Amino acid sequence: MKLGLSLYVVTAVVIGLLAMKPQITNLLSGGDTITAEFSSQYKLRAHDSSVKMAGITVGKVTDIDGTDDGTALVTMKLDEGIVDKLGSTPTANIEPRTLLGGRYAIELHPGGEGAFAGEIPIQRTSIPVELDTIVEALPADAREALQGLVGNAGPTLSESSDEIPDLLDSAPDVLRPVTPVLESAQGTRPRQDLHGIVSRLDAAARALTRTDGQLDATVTDLATTSSTLARHRDELSTVLAELPATLEQGGDGMNGLADVVTRLETTASSLQPATPELANLLVDLKPTLRIAQPVLRDLVPTLRELRPAVEQLVPVTDQATGILRDLRGPVMARVKGPVMDFLLNPWVGSGPYSRSAEGYQADHKVYQELAYMATNIDRASMGQDSRGSTLAFQAGVGLDSISGVPFSLDNLVNLALDNAGIDDPALRNDVLDNAGVSR
Repeated sequence: MKLGLSLYVVTAVVIGLLAMKPQITNLLSGGDTITAEFSSQYKLRAHDSSVKMAGITVGKVTDIDGTDDGTALVTMKLDEGIVDKLGSTPTANIEPRTLLGGRYAIELHPGGEGAFAGEIPIQRTSIPVELDTIVEALPADAREALQGLVGNAGPTLSESSDEIPDLLDSAPDVLRPVTPVLESAQGTRPRQDLHGIVSRLDAAARALTRTDGQLDATVTDLATTSSTLARHRDELSTVLAELPATLEQGGDGMNGLADVVTRLETTASSLQPATPELANLLVDLKPTLRIAQPVLRDLVPTLRELRPAVEQLVPVTDQATGILRDLRGPVMARVKGPVMDFLLNPWVGSGPYSRSAEGYQADHKVYQELAYMATNIDRASMGQDSRGSTLAFQAGVGLDSISGVPFSLDNLVNLALDNAGIDDPALRNDVLDNAGVSR
């Protein structure tokens, strides 16, 4: 008894689960939920009516609620990623799933370029217009004529009894090659590729027709462009004929550019260690540049005034270049040779001054002795009193300028010969004769 009761309970549960299979499937499946408001429910059934986009099933109707305005609010659950393809202003239409009606589905049409808000208002929804509704709207005469048309269809089809079987017999052979074409049109992902192509074509059509007259203007401009290209076909032919040589030259240029890039890479790798230091330098230079900015700004008028002077220096520079070119030869060689050798060699006196190069003067050079001599003459010719440094007397020799001092020419020449250590009478007489001194 208990076993039979358990069997009945299990059977009832299984039957209930099977009856609620669509609801359970929709509840457990993933996806996004959206709503659309229609003027009426129009034969839609929750958990049975499908939702399509571009002819492909992308979801199910999960709930249908009436509103206070007498409209129907339809809730739909769509597959993952479909909401992102709807756009900001999609539309929804109730359409029959078969030619004869009976079962209906919701067809979604993407629109707009923004993000979907989650609800399609009644302004962008529609319900199907059935044939019986159209017939009821026709006048009585039109309905009678339509009945006559349907009545005459029978004899017409009966007279085509031979042609129709022939058509049906040849249809498979004609339609069979269409199968691989349709399979190829589905792409490698039948549920996505064709839908994506159709959606993109729809978006392209919307973009082309968004502005009135834009497509016409585009076609007109294309015609103008084509006519312009036709008028210049000779120039285009010349360009195309020279294009291979141009490409070859471009290839050579690219090869040369590759060498330049290689060198730049080498240079960049060498400069890389200095980059942190350069960054620190730039940071340290900021205060200096900030201080130098007013100075540089003030230099602009100065440079503007200096420009004529610099322009006048151009011929002077040319002349100076010639002078430096003349000095570059024997003149500079003489300065570097005997003149510098004389100035840089140690100074050694002769005669009474032969011992002058001893002691602290042993390593003195000629240019140093000349500097000492100029300094001593300067100190000897200067005096100082309460008013500061003044010129005390003029250095030099004045013959017979001081009374009682033998500063005659004869005495000076003889004194010089004595200091020079010249004792030879013949040589002394020769010097005195040349100096015009009487013996």
